[in-house]
Amino acid sequence: MGTLKALTKQAIEALPVPASGQQFYWYADPKGLAVRVTTNGSKSFIVQGRVNGKTCRYTIGPCNLLDAREAQKRARNRLSEMYDGLNPQVERKRRQAQGITLQEVMKDYIENKRTKHGPLRPSSKADIIKCVTKTLSDWADKPVANITRDACVKRFRLLSATAPITANQTFRNLRALCNWARESNVAADGSYPILPINPVVQAFKSVQWNKEESKEEFIPLNKIGKVWELLSERTNTERYIPADNAAAHLVMFLILTGARIGEGSALRWSEVHLDSELPYFVLTETKNHNVVTIPMSTQLKALLDARLACRGKNDEYVFPSRAGSKVPHMQDARGTMRQVSEIAGMHLHNHDLRRTFIAICLECKIELWKAEILTNHLPATVTLKHYTQTRDLRYLLPEVQNVADWISAQAKEEIKS
Repeated sequence: MGTLKALTKQAIEALPVPASGQQFYWYADPKGLAVRVTTNGSKSFIVQGRVNGKTCRYTIGPCNLLDAREAQKRARNRLSEMYDGLNPQVERKRRQAQGITLQEVMKDYIENKRTKHGPLRPSSKADIIKCVTKTLSDWADKPVANITRDACVKRFRLLSATAPITANQTFRNLRALCNWARESNVAADGSYPILPINPVVQAFKSVQWNKEESKEEFIPLNKIGKVWELLSERTNTERYIPADNAAAHLVMFLILTGARIGEGSALRWSEVHLDSELPYFVLTETKNHNVVTIPMSTQLKALLDARLACRGKNDEYVFPSRAGSKVPHMQDARGTMRQVSEIAGMHLHNHDLRRTFIAICLECKIELWKAEILTNHLPATVTLKHYTQTRDLRYLLPEVQNVADWISAQAKEEIKS
């Protein structure tokens, strides 16, 4: 530790560079002002005082950018804050954080957030982006620090009036983003410069989440034959265009496997093993991050053989998107699903095909735990979770074949009638 008798440019330039670490040269006016010199020759004005009895050191700025008078002025201001019990480091962090917008928080979150399984899934990122840029678009470019409890209550009630489920999902995402903003900007002393309390958490102390009833829709089992007949007809390459063939194949794939739409539609040819002694496919990008190997029934193999026969030269995906589309694979099969819904007598969603698969499993007297594992639901019981193979499911080929045979039988009965 040294002293500095004159706070001039010449005196500062003459300060020696330490061999290691950093060296402080203290000046008397004001007390606590110093020049810090590091091993790389960098020289900065700093000020040191006490905040609530604890030593606090604050960097004012580089010596080559600030003159002595400005450094002294800033030092006195920071010492005044310290005297009042304010930590200048926290205050600087607060000033910086005050301007961060919700959209900036979102971009940082989807890029850097990690779960125990790794980065966020593409579907999760897309949902969060939609939440900020669509549902909360008028908040996107506003400072996240300005989001209040009252604003959250008002917006949640407004959304709930027309789209209660969307309101729930939007505010779950907003809660996560506010938590991220708080933790990303926490000060050195552990305090929160912005959002000391998450406004979404505060809001839901006075409002209730909208009730979300679990859906139970699936294709009525007595309509499976007619649905399968429709889908089989739409795979006819002479009567329907390739996009219609692919859509029908995708819906058939989902019924035969119980896969989620995002898993089935994104299936790559590199994950399909048709020439194996026991043909199988692998789902790698799954909701629960459980990479699962699933055996093929003879019907599913025939379906994938048909897809392979019409595979384009550069097609990476089993269910490629239409020519000219911006996405590499199909996202859904809306037109086909509308026709399936008409036969079923109810409006069906893609996820209802998973429930259809499970319903067929139960109809075929397949144990529920096997149906759940085949649909990549991780078992809840300790025995199943730790002592049952939940990744390589080729041992469940008899069950998979049983489901496919039952569907084929229903289709044959429909043709007879």
